[in-house]
Amino acid sequence: MNAHSNGGAVASGGAVASTSGAAAAGCAAGGGAAGGAGAAAAGAAGCSAAGGGDAAAATTSAAAATNGAEGSTNLIDDQDAKRRKCLETDETQDGASTMIDASSVLNKIAHLYAEQLMSDIILLVDGKTYPAHRVILCASSDVFQVMLMNPEWNECSKNVIELHEDPLCSAVFPQFIKYLYVGHIEVTLQTVMPMLALSEKYNVRDLIELCVGYMMKHVAKAATSGYLVSWLQYLLSFTPSHTDLTETLKRFLKWNLEMVADSKDFVDMDTAILQLLLQQNDLVVSSEYKLFTIVQTWLLHRRELIEANAEIEADKKLTTFMELIEQTVVHIRFSMMTPRELAHLLIVPLIEYHKEYLVERIAIGMSYQSGQDDRVREVRNSHGNELQFTPRLYFNDTWTVGVDVHNFDEIEEFKNYVTCFFSQRHIAETEDDASMTWEVEFFPRGVNYIKAKMVCGEYVPGCSLYTIAVLIVGVQNKISHIRTVVERTEYFTDNARVINLDNLLPYEELEQSSRYLSAHLTGTQRNTLSLHVVITPMDRFTCRETALFQF
Repeated sequence: MNAHSNGGAVASGGAVASTSGAAAAGCAAGGGAAGGAGAAAAGAAGCSAAGGGDAAAATTSAAAATNGAEGSTNLIDDQDAKRRKCLETDETQDGASTMIDASSVLNKIAHLYAEQLMSDIILLVDGKTYPAHRVILCASSDVFQVMLMNPEWNECSKNVIELHEDPLCSAVFPQFIKYLYVGHIEVTLQTVMPMLALSEKYNVRDLIELCVGYMMKHVAKAATSGYLVSWLQYLLSFTPSHTDLTETLKRFLKWNLEMVADSKDFVDMDTAILQLLLQQNDLVVSSEYKLFTIVQTWLLHRRELIEANAEIEADKKLTTFMELIEQTVVHIRFSMMTPRELAHLLIVPLIEYHKEYLVERIAIGMSYQSGQDDRVREVRNSHGNELQFTPRLYFNDTWTVGVDVHNFDEIEEFKNYVTCFFSQRHIAETEDDASMTWEVEFFPRGVNYIKAKMVCGEYVPGCSLYTIAVLIVGVQNKISHIRTVVERTEYFTDNARVINLDNLLPYEELEQSSRYLSAHLTGTQRNTLSLHVVITPMDRFTCRETALFQF
């Protein structure tokens, strides 16, 4: 995608240059072709031409439908299933054959469990007994193997072993034990986390992989059903090894916060996670005011918990809540709100619990919006306020333009999609309100090199800093969401008025396939590619350094 300003004369010919990626800036010679989906955004005027290339990898799993209201599914190891043939023969030259009847063996083992035949050990969990077989437990779990075969363990010589499990894990323990015998299990959004906990505790590696795979395929469903936050908090606390799943959940939370905030478990988010989340510059929200209302909902729920907590003295409950307000609201960037939004904050429910502090934060926003540079500089240099004057990725009509590519399977190679966008030059409304004109070009199926053209147009005053972000929509579990974000912050000058965001998606991923549809193709026919370009201006008070979303 290529973005530059409109207006001026057009001239062709001249220098020869080339760049990699689906879109490129500069003067490029004719001839040649390249594939890939790419994007670029440019300032008021400049040279623009197209390059070619493939795009960076993104999560490509197709949307997985859930089985039932909670997204239940039958987890069966595909590799094992392929090997479970009733009868296979491998005949050699001398006539000898190897006979395989794997399914029969599995049925016999399952029969031992179902009929509780020849059990030599009993597991006691939460008052319930589970007859089992040492050989099955030891073959399936390293932990059981050490526990039941190492003479140094007391359990080695016992016939009844009591296991202490969390109530949620106790509820799924029957399914856990059954899996060790039959090799398949049914989980839901609600049960997969305790099942993963049991698998991790007893180191049942194949079941761990199945649970993690299920969670990866049901992130969107978990977000709308109220499980994403609990999944993330469990992984951060107990299973740091599942980095791919953890990062997927964190990205979904950052880029689809409003969706997650509407779910039932958002109010249970840990304070430390929320505080770090609020410090992220690449948080995608409709506005900073909307983000404040989300935090307010979380805070008011915490107030109810504080009031119900008998361990906190009555005269300290308000103080405790006021401290919590300060710890979280300090990360709200009031300067990014409009004067009207700031004025409306004076009547929100939270104001009655800590009016003095909230009015002080609102005043900081007003100082920025009214151009009080001395006060803004003072706040910017104070501890904890470095990010106060830095915009996030605001997904609204003021800062965002959308591009929809329909009938993706019918698009010709090298076809481009062009749209115009007008944005403010400054966040503060008191600044010069003249708009900036942007032209956005998107090349979903690669770029054909042509003769260069010079586009002369609107003047870019001095050196301007902008953040350009491309939000690519995806679908999982039939739920549309922001799936991929590509972001760049660059300076625009008289000589540098074009920015290229190449390699947005792998070209191969977008190839139509009835079996492996790209997760980035949406719509009822799964043949629409949707993206949104966010363009926000920066200024001298902007801070580009932010705390990593790591724990």
